[in-house]
Amino acid sequence: MNPGMASSIIAWVDESGSNTTDDPGTYIMAAAITTDGQCEDVRDTMTRLLLPGQAKLHWRDERAARQHRITDAIAAIDIEHLVVVTSPHLEGRLPERRRRLTLEILLPELAALGVDQVVLESRGAKDDQRDRQMLDFLRRQSAIDTSLKVDHRVGRHEPLLWVPDSLCGIVTAYRCGNAGFYDKIAHKITLTQLEPRT
Repeated sequence: MNPGMASSIIAWVDESGSNTTDDPGTYIMAAAITTDGQCEDVRDTMTRLLLPGQAKLHWRDERAARQHRITDAIAAIDIEHLVVVTSPHLEGRLPERRRRLTLEILLPELAALGVDQVVLESRGAKDDQRDRQMLDFLRRQSAIDTSLKVDHRVGRHEPLLWVPDSLCGIVTAYRCGNAGFYDKIAHKITLTQLEPRT
Protein backbone atom coordinates (compact mmCIF):
# COMPACT_ATOMS: atom_id res chain seq x y z
CA MET A 1 0.00 0.00 0.00
CA ASN A 2 1.35 3.45 -0.89
CA PRO A 3 2.12 5.67 2.12
CA GLY A 4 -0.49 8.23 1.14
CA MET A 5 -3.32 5.78 0.53
CA ALA A 6 -6.09 5.36 3.08
CA SER A 7 -6.44 1.87 4.50
CA SER A 8 -9.52 -0.08 3.43
CA ILE A 9 -11.90 -1.23 6.15
CA ILE A 10 -13.07 -4.82 5.80
CA ALA A 11 -15.85 -6.61 7.69
CA TRP A 12 -15.47 -10.39 7.94
CA VAL A 13 -18.93 -11.86 8.41
CA ASP A 14 -20.40 -15.21 9.43
CA GLU A 15 -23.84 -16.30 10.61
CA SER A 16 -25.50 -18.86 12.81
CA GLY A 17 -28.75 -19.89 14.32
CA SER A 18 -28.85 -19.87 18.09
CA ASN A 19 -29.66 -22.79 20.40
CA THR A 20 -32.97 -24.13 19.10
CA THR A 21 -34.06 -25.27 22.58
CA ASP A 22 -33.00 -22.34 24.77
CA ASP A 23 -33.19 -19.53 22.19
CA PRO A 24 -35.52 -20.61 19.38
CA GLY A 25 -36.28 -18.46 16.36
CA THR A 26 -33.02 -16.53 16.64
CA TYR A 27 -30.57 -15.65 13.86
CA ILE A 28 -27.13 -14.13 14.46
CA MET A 29 -24.72 -12.40 12.09
CA ALA A 30 -21.32 -11.27 13.37
CA ALA A 31 -18.74 -9.01 11.76
CA ALA A 32 -15.09 -8.66 12.74
CA ILE A 33 -13.91 -5.29 11.43
CA THR A 34 -10.29 -4.84 10.34
CA THR A 35 -8.19 -2.60 8.20
CA ASP A 36 -6.44 -4.35 5.34
CA GLY A 37 -3.15 -3.77 7.17
CA GLN A 38 -4.35 -5.85 10.14
CA CYS A 39 -5.40 -8.91 8.18
CA GLU A 40 -2.17 -10.89 8.23
CA ASP A 41 -1.70 -10.48 11.97
CA VAL A 42 -5.26 -11.66 12.64
CA ARG A 43 -4.82 -14.62 10.29
CA ASP A 44 -1.64 -15.59 12.12
CA THR A 45 -3.37 -15.34 15.51
CA MET A 46 -6.25 -17.55 14.43
CA THR A 47 -4.05 -20.08 12.62
CA ARG A 48 -1.91 -20.54 15.74
CA LEU A 49 -5.04 -21.72 17.56
CA LEU A 50 -5.41 -24.76 15.32
CA LEU A 51 -4.80 -28.17 16.84
CA PRO A 52 -2.66 -30.70 14.95
CA GLY A 53 -4.68 -32.06 12.04
CA GLN A 54 -7.37 -29.40 12.40
CA ALA A 55 -8.29 -27.69 9.10
CA LYS A 56 -10.27 -24.76 10.55
CA LEU A 57 -11.68 -23.45 13.79
CA HIS A 58 -15.37 -24.01 14.31
CA TRP A 59 -16.78 -22.86 17.64
CA ARG A 60 -19.36 -25.62 17.99
CA ASP A 61 -16.71 -28.31 17.56
CA GLU A 62 -14.59 -27.01 20.44
CA ARG A 63 -14.70 -27.93 24.12
CA ALA A 64 -15.27 -25.21 26.73
CA ALA A 65 -11.58 -24.87 27.64
CA ARG A 66 -10.69 -24.33 23.99
CA GLN A 67 -13.58 -21.89 23.57
CA HIS A 68 -12.17 -19.83 26.43
CA ARG A 69 -8.73 -19.86 24.81
CA ILE A 70 -10.21 -18.76 21.47
CA THR A 71 -12.20 -16.00 23.20
CA ASP A 72 -9.08 -14.74 24.99
CA ALA A 73 -7.15 -14.67 21.73
CA ILE A 74 -9.85 -12.72 19.90
CA ALA A 75 -10.28 -10.30 22.82
CA ALA A 76 -6.55 -9.54 22.66
CA ILE A 77 -6.72 -8.51 18.99
CA ASP A 78 -7.04 -4.76 18.45
CA ILE A 79 -10.23 -4.88 16.36
CA GLU A 80 -13.90 -4.13 16.95
CA HIS A 81 -16.93 -6.31 16.24
CA LEU A 82 -20.54 -5.77 15.27
CA VAL A 83 -23.14 -8.45 16.00
CA VAL A 84 -26.76 -8.30 14.83
CA VAL A 85 -29.33 -10.61 16.40
CA THR A 86 -32.84 -10.90 14.98
CA SER A 87 -35.38 -12.71 17.15
CA PRO A 88 -37.95 -14.14 17.29
CA HIS A 89 -38.45 -15.22 13.70
CA LEU A 90 -41.77 -16.73 12.76
CA GLU A 91 -41.92 -20.48 13.17
CA GLY A 92 -41.31 -22.09 9.81
CA ARG A 93 -39.50 -19.09 8.31
CA LEU A 94 -36.78 -20.48 6.06
CA PRO A 95 -33.13 -19.86 7.02
CA GLU A 96 -32.55 -17.90 3.80
CA ARG A 97 -35.33 -15.48 4.73
CA ARG A 98 -33.85 -15.09 8.21
CA ARG A 99 -30.49 -14.33 6.64
CA ARG A 100 -31.92 -11.69 4.32
CA LEU A 101 -33.78 -9.94 7.12
CA THR A 102 -30.62 -9.87 9.23
CA LEU A 103 -28.40 -8.71 6.35
CA GLU A 104 -30.91 -5.93 5.78
CA ILE A 105 -29.86 -4.57 9.19
CA LEU A 106 -26.19 -5.55 9.20
CA LEU A 107 -25.08 -4.17 5.82
CA PRO A 108 -26.34 -0.60 6.37
CA GLU A 109 -24.79 -0.56 9.85
CA LEU A 110 -21.44 -1.64 8.42
CA ALA A 111 -21.70 0.98 5.66
CA ALA A 112 -22.41 3.63 8.31
CA LEU A 113 -19.20 2.59 10.10
CA GLY A 114 -17.21 3.29 6.93
CA VAL A 115 -16.68 -0.33 5.89
CA ASP A 116 -15.52 -0.61 2.27
CA GLN A 117 -15.77 -4.36 1.79
CA VAL A 118 -17.83 -7.13 3.39
CA VAL A 119 -16.45 -10.66 3.11
CA LEU A 120 -18.90 -13.47 3.91
CA GLU A 121 -18.25 -17.17 4.10
CA SER A 122 -19.14 -18.71 0.76
CA ARG A 123 -22.11 -21.06 0.74
CA GLY A 124 -21.89 -21.88 -2.96
CA ALA A 125 -22.47 -19.85 -6.13
CA LYS A 126 -26.26 -19.73 -5.94
CA ASP A 127 -26.43 -18.63 -2.29
CA ASP A 128 -23.57 -16.16 -2.75
CA GLN A 129 -25.50 -14.56 -5.59
CA ARG A 130 -28.47 -14.10 -3.22
CA ASP A 131 -26.23 -12.06 -0.91
CA ARG A 132 -25.18 -9.82 -3.80
CA GLN A 133 -28.83 -9.40 -4.79
CA MET A 134 -29.55 -8.27 -1.23
CA LEU A 135 -26.82 -5.65 -1.56
CA ASP A 136 -28.32 -4.47 -4.86
CA PHE A 137 -31.76 -4.23 -3.20
CA LEU A 138 -30.36 -2.08 -0.39
CA ARG A 139 -28.65 0.17 -2.90
CA ARG A 140 -31.91 0.67 -4.78
CA GLN A 141 -33.57 1.57 -1.48
CA SER A 142 -30.75 4.06 -0.79
CA ALA A 143 -30.13 2.20 2.47
CA ILE A 144 -26.38 2.03 1.80
CA ASP A 145 -23.75 3.86 -0.16
CA THR A 146 -23.04 2.30 -3.55
CA SER A 147 -19.32 1.99 -2.77
CA LEU A 148 -19.79 -0.97 -0.38
CA LYS A 149 -18.68 -4.27 -1.91
CA VAL A 150 -19.68 -7.80 -0.97
CA ASP A 151 -17.35 -10.74 -1.59
CA HIS A 152 -17.21 -14.38 -0.51
CA ARG A 153 -14.42 -16.72 0.55
CA VAL A 154 -14.24 -20.37 1.56
CA GLY A 155 -14.23 -20.60 5.34
CA ARG A 156 -11.60 -23.28 5.73
CA HIS A 157 -9.19 -21.23 3.60
CA GLU A 158 -9.74 -17.89 5.37
CA PRO A 159 -8.81 -17.74 9.07
CA LEU A 160 -10.33 -14.25 9.38
CA LEU A 161 -13.77 -15.85 8.98
CA TRP A 162 -13.11 -17.98 12.06
CA VAL A 163 -13.42 -14.82 14.16
CA PRO A 164 -17.10 -14.08 13.36
CA ASP A 165 -17.89 -17.80 13.63
CA SER A 166 -16.59 -17.63 17.20
CA LEU A 167 -18.46 -14.39 17.88
CA CYS A 168 -21.71 -16.08 16.89
CA GLY A 169 -20.96 -18.85 19.37
CA ILE A 170 -20.05 -16.36 22.09
CA VAL A 171 -23.31 -14.45 21.62
CA THR A 172 -25.32 -17.67 21.50
CA ALA A 173 -23.85 -18.72 24.86
CA TYR A 174 -24.59 -15.25 26.27
CA ARG A 175 -28.22 -15.36 25.16
CA CYS A 176 -28.59 -18.84 26.66
CA GLY A 177 -27.36 -17.83 30.10
CA ASN A 178 -23.60 -18.37 29.87
CA ALA A 179 -22.00 -14.92 29.90
CA GLY A 180 -18.49 -16.15 30.67
CA PHE A 181 -17.21 -15.84 27.12
CA TYR A 182 -19.09 -12.65 26.29
CA ASP A 183 -17.90 -10.80 29.38
CA LYS A 184 -14.29 -11.18 28.20
CA ILE A 185 -14.93 -9.43 24.91
CA ALA A 186 -18.04 -7.31 25.47
CA HIS A 187 -16.00 -4.08 25.45
CA LYS A 188 -15.16 -4.74 21.79
CA ILE A 189 -18.65 -5.79 20.62
CA THR A 190 -21.49 -3.58 19.49
CA LEU A 191 -24.53 -5.82 19.92
CA THR A 192 -27.75 -4.96 18.10
CA GLN A 193 -30.79 -7.09 19.04
CA LEU A 194 -33.98 -6.46 17.07
CA GLU A 195 -37.25 -8.16 16.29
CA PRO A 196 -37.29 -8.89 12.55
CA ARG A 197 -39.90 -7.27 10.37
CA THR A 198 -42.62 -9.55 9.05
